[in-house]
Amino acid sequence: MRKESTERRLERIRSAAINLASKRDVNTISIYDIAKEASIAASSVYHHYPNVEALMCELMDDVFTDFETVLNQAVDSDKVTHWSDINRMIEKSFVDYYRTSPLAQHTLLGQHTYMTIRHADAQNDQLLAQKVESIYREHFVLPPLPTDVNIFAVALQVADKVYSMNYREDGDIAPEMEREAIILTEAYLGAYLPQVLPKVEK
Repeated sequence: MRKESTERRLERIRSAAINLASKRDVNTISIYDIAKEASIAASSVYHHYPNVEALMCELMDDVFTDFETVLNQAVDSDKVTHWSDINRMIEKSFVDYYRTSPLAQHTLLGQHTYMTIRHADAQNDQLLAQKVESIYREHFVLPPLPTDVNIFAVALQVADKVYSMNYREDGDIAPEMEREAIILTEAYLGAYLPQVLPKVEK
């Protein structure tokens, strides 16, 4: 019988971890659970990943790539008449993604003790925020903004906190909490962005 390739084995391990993380609290998943789900020996999983946290961090790389794709497709320029339209489109797009990705829900909105994932998520928010700011600047002339903090990163994190609170209570992001996150982020951004911003001449 042909020996399984390393690439195929890693694919099985990752698929097993995704299946489990999409159904269960991430904290309750062990290497042995993943091995059983993948129908391989636990030693094979340990050979590639020292612990569940390392495996979940790798899976998050794909989620973060998805986030970038979501952001790139979020804004319909023809429908932007006010800067709040950008905020609304972005948040709605992220909520739509969360609703179709149980892995992202359980890992980023659920409760767990993996600080490396929290840290990676915060770092990714900073990268996404740079893209968000560039989207705003494509449409509007922005006033001077703080240099010691990226307000768009804060807005992303605030919205995630709202989604996380709701998800932990109900296992979903309710439409009214999506609305509240948009209201909250718009109010925060409105502390720095005036109601009327000059549009970029194209």
